[in-house]
Amino acid sequence: MISYKAFTRSDPGESIAADEHISRVKNLSRIILSTVTAMGICLLLLVGSSCIPRSLIQKNSEKSAEYLSERAPFPILIGDYVNSMQDNYSDTVLCDILYCIDTSKPFSSTIEAKYAQGEMEEAYTGYLGAVKGEIEANREYGRYWHGSMVLLRPLMMLMPISGIRALFGAATICIQLLIAAVFLKKGKKAFALCYLLSFLMIHPWMLFTSLEYSTAFLTASFASLFILKKSGRNELWTYRFFAVVGVVTCFVDFLTTETLTFTLPMLLLLSEGNGDRVLERNPRLMKKAGKKHISSDGINLNINISYAVKSGICWILGYLGMFVFKMILLFMVAGKEVMISSITEGLHRVSGEVHSANISVAPSVSIGSRLSGAIWHNLACFYPTKSGLMESGPVWLLTVFILTMAFSAVYLLHDRIEWGEFLPMVVLSAVPYLRFLVLSNHAYEHFFITYRAQMVTVTVFTYFVYENGIKQLIKMGRRGK
Repeated sequence: MISYKAFTRSDPGESIAADEHISRVKNLSRIILSTVTAMGICLLLLVGSSCIPRSLIQKNSEKSAEYLSERAPFPILIGDYVNSMQDNYSDTVLCDILYCIDTSKPFSSTIEAKYAQGEMEEAYTGYLGAVKGEIEANREYGRYWHGSMVLLRPLMMLMPISGIRALFGAATICIQLLIAAVFLKKGKKAFALCYLLSFLMIHPWMLFTSLEYSTAFLTASFASLFILKKSGRNELWTYRFFAVVGVVTCFVDFLTTETLTFTLPMLLLLSEGNGDRVLERNPRLMKKAGKKHISSDGINLNINISYAVKSGICWILGYLGMFVFKMILLFMVAGKEVMISSITEGLHRVSGEVHSANISVAPSVSIGSRLSGAIWHNLACFYPTKSGLMESGPVWLLTVFILTMAFSAVYLLHDRIEWGEFLPMVVLSAVPYLRFLVLSNHAYEHFFITYRAQMVTVTVFTYFVYENGIKQLIKMGRRGK
């Protein structure tokens, strides 16, 4: 006879462990559901925007083509400084794609993302020829979703590319100022000022000059403002949010400042002490935290880092899931060869060969030079670095000097550093450099686009130095009076 006890949990610990396992499975399923739902909505919106008749965007497409044909692909707008380089090339290709969409087959046409450009022609020549009816779409750009077309095609009915650029740039700046205002209203003046300083460091006026610069930044801005208004939600909501943001980022971005859509909202959450709220709402974690060191402001270091890492994993899974989804659809629509070509080009951005100058006949650089260049090229955009043959020496020298002076001030003046608050932020600030190294080919060549991802790094750096150095100096000066 089999005892009934064999089918029951006699150990309370087993019951708790089983309940926790069930809870984790439910949470994971909710995250997956949110991710898949976001993917489906993005696809429907993209196909829907592709149904807009070409005739409705014809007039402004012609104006856009003329406007872009009068401009060089990568002109430098201010002096000869690399941080003022405008990207007209990417915007031209994007406008070409959205114009060449075949409304009779919106799904397949959207997935293939074809555009017009002849051999040895500039991108604007192909776009101009397409809007004049002189050339048909003959190239594909299927490795990206080009999800910004969801906004661009309707907007192209109202205004040309110049107006859309201005609209995106203005919207981004307004949201960033609103975020700073929220922190000022909460009495966090130091963080707000450091945030605004870091925004100035990435040259926000350039956001008006190219959709390539503003689209991902606008996504990060919306995500940051939204999560700031919703801070205090439970951790499951946060993980679902970042998974969805990862999907949207892959959907709209061209590999620009994609990490900013995670790091910026996450930084704002950490600055709000959201990890502390997670701890307070979870009795099991609270019990564990009681056995560990907790800083005086009540924020547990391990919980905060875990909170940020798990959110980052959800963002990555959302981003990669959306990319895989695109490759599957591309395979279904365009075939195996096109899909493999797209994946190969994507892998080239990871470790592809780079040259010492922006011409194919220039000698290629070593792996070490490529990796270090992926870092210092992006750092160079913070300084008055001129185009041409860039030198690493002045960049490293200035960077090391600034870091040495800042950390010396912190070492000499700090009272007590709240590592429970700052260390998770420091980890977050390193994300852009990890991205630069992983996609070293892309970061080395397109640094004038990608360097803006360091906004989170500058915010953390200036805030840390102020709180643990400058603030103490100010206090000493007041006591001296």
